[in-house]
Amino acid sequence: MPLGTIAVYNKAEGVGIIADEHGERRPFSGMETQTTREGQRVAFEVVGAKATNVIAVR
Repeated sequence: MPLGTIAVYNKAEGVGIIADEHGERRPFSGMETQTTREGQRVAFEVVGAKATNVIAVR
C-alpha cells in the first residue's frame, strides 16, 4: 500500500486529494476512508486514477 498525506478535503462535497510520497495527487471519496483530516498521513490502495481503502497511519 502506498503512503501519502491528505492534501485537501472538501466536507461539503465529501471528496479530497491525497498526495503520495512521489508528489502525485489522487482523488478519493470520504466514504472510502477512516479519516478526512488534512495533513493526516495515510496508506491507501490505487484503483485506476483514484485512491481507495484509505487508512490513517501514525
